[in-house]
Amino acid sequence: MRRRAFVLLALLLLLPAAARAAGFTVQCPGSVERGSAFFVRVESDAELRNLTVRWLDKEFSPQAYRTARGHAAGMLLGVGLDAPAGHGVLHVFADTAAGRTAQHHKVAVKERAFAEQRLEVDQEYVEPPAKALERHRREKEEVAKVLAEAEPGLFLECPLVRPVPGAVGSEFGLRRFFNGQPRAPHSGVDLRGGEGEPVLAMAAGRVALAADHYFSGRSVYLDHGQGVVSMYFHLSEILVKPGQFVAKGQEVGKVGSTGRVTGPHLHFGLSVLGQRVDPLPLVDRDCVF
Repeated sequence: MRRRAFVLLALLLLLPAAARAAGFTVQCPGSVERGSAFFVRVESDAELRNLTVRWLDKEFSPQAYRTARGHAAGMLLGVGLDAPAGHGVLHVFADTAAGRTAQHHKVAVKERAFAEQRLEVDQEYVEPPAKALERHRREKEEVAKVLAEAEPGLFLECPLVRPVPGAVGSEFGLRRFFNGQPRAPHSGVDLRGGEGEPVLAMAAGRVALAADHYFSGRSVYLDHGQGVVSMYFHLSEILVKPGQFVAKGQEVGKVGSTGRVTGPHLHFGLSVLGQRVDPLPLVDRDCVF
């Protein structure tokens, strides 16, 4: 009986070490508000091979790298304005010494209250003519293609850069009414700026799209890898070209008033695996990557 108990105790003592050697740890928050981004980190003593992450029906394969204590991978995920409340599940898979290993973490999606905003704009931007609607449809398809990409590399490096120093003019998530008619919630944040003021890239990235759009005006989309895309709208001038790689803090355009606007400002947006999230918390205080 004593021998059996000794063997059982020895096995129990060995299990944690074996689990650490064969598996990996995942650091993620237990809850996130709608419209927010959050950081996730995966760490392992051994090499993380074929690492795959699945969140809100999107799947991608981040690149792991060596650290002083082993191997790790970091990523930015998000909960968009349309994400259902309740629990989302973060799935992480990797090949380890024990074979294909998986971890599943519940992340509570919490409600968040947003204020209303009522604006007066030219009527053509509230009830566009048929030709403009067709143009907008083509532009939406073009943007959707950009936001759907999820390259494994990631170019984010903290601290991130605030594109313009101006204060917030319109907050993220506002329930908007144009000329009294309800429209989609505000999917970015409007920063005050004077006509022609420089607009800087929040992080290094590739110019995925630079174009003049009906509602957004002159716009730049920067692909930072792993499905992270920052957006800069209503520019008076675009200073970069599609395919160009830009450094963090590089000037990509100038503040303007093109598209559907009431005056010059910068609309600053962020999409993470297709989820539109508030970029300012990352720029101002929460960049812990």
